[in-house]
Amino acid sequence: MADPRRWWRAIGVGLFLAIIGLGGTLLALTLFPLIGWLSRDPAARRRRIQGVLHRLFRLYCRAIDRLGIADVEFAGIERLGDLSGTLIVANHPSLLDVVMIMAAVPRVQCVVKGGLWSNPFFRFTVEGAGYLRNDLPPEQLVESCLGVLRDGGCLILFPEGTRTPPGTLPRLQRGFAHLATLAPCDLQVITLRADPPLLSKGQTWWRVPERRTRFRLEVDERITIERFLAEPRRPVAARRLTTYLEALFAARLAAPESGR
Repeated sequence: MADPRRWWRAIGVGLFLAIIGLGGTLLALTLFPLIGWLSRDPAARRRRIQGVLHRLFRLYCRAIDRLGIADVEFAGIERLGDLSGTLIVANHPSLLDVVMIMAAVPRVQCVVKGGLWSNPFFRFTVEGAGYLRNDLPPEQLVESCLGVLRDGGCLILFPEGTRTPPGTLPRLQRGFAHLATLAPCDLQVITLRADPPLLSKGQTWWRVPERRTRFRLEVDERITIERFLAEPRRPVAARRLTTYLEALFAARLAAPESGR
């Protein structure tokens, strides 16, 4: 840590993590209640809050890049503007992943910790944006996810369930595949990279690597679910889809990067 640039990156990581909490609290106390008061229609309120979060997260990623904390790159995000009723599935190398996806997709929903609903500062945010709480009974959570997709919304899921430790390939749980075959809905694959690892599983935020991390989001293929529904047994179709996506992530993470 003798390098002053490395000290700056460590301080910057802590600062930007704090901004998430403090900025979220400020928005939950000011702008989001105002949007809720002006937008009586829940769907309109949800679209507006999601739009605000999208723009703020784009600014957030740009600030991380411009201030030299880390390089933040996006490839192919122009293909995400027409998503509707789509399940967004991504690998999960770092804490920045969901921020980057929300910065890339104009309107999107996700599953978040149920405890945020009892937090007076964050309830306006998660409820107003239409996010789903993860402490619902399994059947109710599945129905909520299906409702988002069938209403034309986009939903983020990380099939690994948690961040993958550095140096290991994604191992996927099958829940996303069952959801996609039940809806049924197409899947938009996103490949995320963090090189060298930062904000990874088991890594403390202040232990920044010697060289600056490059966070990168690549828009990958859009999987048409019909190709898997040809299998009459849905559990078999879900297993085939899981195997396919695992192989796709392994191939993409081993391949050279596409354009910026």
